[in-house]
Amino acid sequence: MSVRRSLAPLFAVLTLAASVVVASSDRGLAAPGDPAPEGGVQVQGVGTATGTPDVLHVTVGVETGASSVGEALESADAAAQRVLDALHDAGVSDADVQTANVHLHPRYDGGGQAITGYLAGQDLAVTLRDLGTAGATIGAAVEAGGDAARLQGIAYELDDDTALRARARADAFAAARVTAEQYAELTGRQLGAVVLVREQVSASGPVPMVAGDAVAASEAVPIAPGSTDVTVTAEVRWSLV
Repeated sequence: MSVRRSLAPLFAVLTLAASVVVASSDRGLAAPGDPAPEGGVQVQGVGTATGTPDVLHVTVGVETGASSVGEALESADAAAQRVLDALHDAGVSDADVQTANVHLHPRYDGGGQAITGYLAGQDLAVTLRDLGTAGATIGAAVEAGGDAARLQGIAYELDDDTALRARARADAFAAARVTAEQYAELTGRQLGAVVLVREQVSASGPVPMVAGDAVAASEAVPIAPGSTDVTVTAEVRWSLV
């Protein structure tokens, strides 16, 4: 049976940073393009936005053995074509399927001296954009490959993290300002203009999930996307007035 999961709403989690530098200056309000290295208050704010991955990457491979190179290659090609046909029938776009690896190597006898046959295979890197049907699609592809099928692993990611970055950025700046206002108050000053902003983005990449080499035929592979985070660290300097 196919596995269907609705995408969870994006939500933001706010975290305050711990690195703070404060100094006073007699220069007054610093010009935006010419911040005084020794003046103002400089702090870091961290914002983290969390969302549900909406893209699944999976590598489906095939490997077959035969007594000759030609037979091994022909058998592997036939198995790979069955997998491709199954993916196409499941609605996977040709642009989301790529041959990632092709291999051919000999098999040896117990002594490692005489060649007894050959192993041939190839791996297909597949991007699935409908998580509701992804489990059934993977199951169909593995079933089509039969005993030659190999499921190397899967990984999740966000197709577009623009919205998460915007949320995390806003929270990071707000966190920095709260801390800066407190230090300004402690020094008997007020915040002036922002004279420096630096940003560091730590987007969680594909979340790997190890899969075995075989999957039960005609069964949907159970999947659980979980969540992924995008974290923005904003380093901001204000002048003090």
